Amino acid sequence: MTKDIHPIVGAWKLKSFTELDVGTNATSHPMGRNARATVIYTSSGHVATIFAAEGRNPATTIPIAAIEAAHLFQTMVAFAGRYETKGNELIYYPEITWNEEWNGTTQVRHFEIKDDVLTVRSLPAKNILGDAMPIMSMTWERA
Repeated sequence: MTKDIHPIVGAWKLKSFTELDVGTNATSHPMGRNARATVIYTSSGHVATIFAAEGRNPATTIPIAAIEAAHLFQTMVAFAGRYETKGNELIYYPEITWNEEWNGTTQVRHFEIKDDVLTVRSLPAKNILGDAMPIMSMTWERA
């Protein structure tokens, strides 16, 4: 990469995703140990990502049954928008998301890049899929 391009620019593949519950100090794998995800950062400040939990299955009916639709919604995360970096802060500005409440918000993460490994950690935040106040930790490898 040239000096003008930030080392975060490019496509990344998820290696691990964990949550630390700050109340109980318990660590979990909310999307399973074999969750799949990709995140793409462009040099123009755009970002897009999608996560799929381990064990997702296609719907068994068409049209899709409400219970299956709910399960598929609860086993994925996706958003696109803008991002910027400031020191070790990775700041997201979601514009299109799986969770409409994220649209137009500012989401701050801390990040580190060492070799071709990107580590991203959230600040403690309410999890819409549960009652915990987790710190999410994601480890990515360059795709």
